[in-house]
Amino acid sequence: MIRPPVENFGEQLTLIPLPQNLPGFDRFINAWLVRGDRTYLIDPGPTVTIPVLTAALRDLGVFRLDAILLTHIHIDHSGGVGDLAKHFPDTKVVCHARAVEHLVDPARLWAGSVATLGDTARAYGPIAPVPAEQVVAVEDMRTPGFEVILTPGHAVHHVSYLINGTLFAGEASGVYRELAGSYYLRPATPPKFYLETSLESIQALAQVSCQRMCFGHFGLTRQPAELLRAHRRQLQFWAAELSRLLTETGGGDQVAAGRAVLLERDPLLNGFNRFSDADQQRELGFMANSVRGFLGYLQKSSGRA
Repeated sequence: MIRPPVENFGEQLTLIPLPQNLPGFDRFINAWLVRGDRTYLIDPGPTVTIPVLTAALRDLGVFRLDAILLTHIHIDHSGGVGDLAKHFPDTKVVCHARAVEHLVDPARLWAGSVATLGDTARAYGPIAPVPAEQVVAVEDMRTPGFEVILTPGHAVHHVSYLINGTLFAGEASGVYRELAGSYYLRPATPPKFYLETSLESIQALAQVSCQRMCFGHFGLTRQPAELLRAHRRQLQFWAAELSRLLTETGGGDQVAAGRAVLLERDPLLNGFNRFSDADQQRELGFMANSVRGFLGYLQKSSGRA
């Protein structure tokens, strides 16, 4: 696998691409490195890309980390942290308190990943445990040098971090790709989705004063306030369109139907047509999961579940 170059945004912020040996996954997952008075790595990615990550860190002259910060412990963002911890045995791995036990014993996390993602999870690689003495709940972190924002919309244990004016939002603000003159933005709504919680998390991010916002998928925006407003409207639009779909259709493949409606009507998905065939196939799969999460929420809310 060819290792793509890192992208530097000034002297203190570096995007490290984590390509997968899967069609459409060459620029889908990234880790973030912050250097300055302290050195942090945010979301190391899945197990299979840890060799890519550690090679990039060596090339950048990074041989110690003050902390490994996890926005959440889904396999694509943090599945490789157990392997990475072996390279940095003196570095604390920081996460939400509810995630600690799953890092120390990832059996249920792995099983849930396979159940949700199937072969994609297997391609990401198995999840190795992190030594208990290395894991610390973000609530217990002392003198961290960063601000923590609780953002439980994408996962109950999701947190975001503000470091030196840069907001690391993980997947709380969707899946992003900058395009020439515009951008693509897709909700990352899990199978167990709660719209109100996601909207509250977006509001929490919107109250943060920052110059740029970084995503786990993929890159950053220098207009965080505008994008968060757009994402809030997008979630509300999805809820309205999919609720109407449930009312008007009595059966059939509602996930496929909902995906088709949103691809046609959601302007923030327009960039889909500019993707490669491989990227489109990847997005269609993840978009189905996002629609499935919305439909489950709407059915429970209306008493149809």
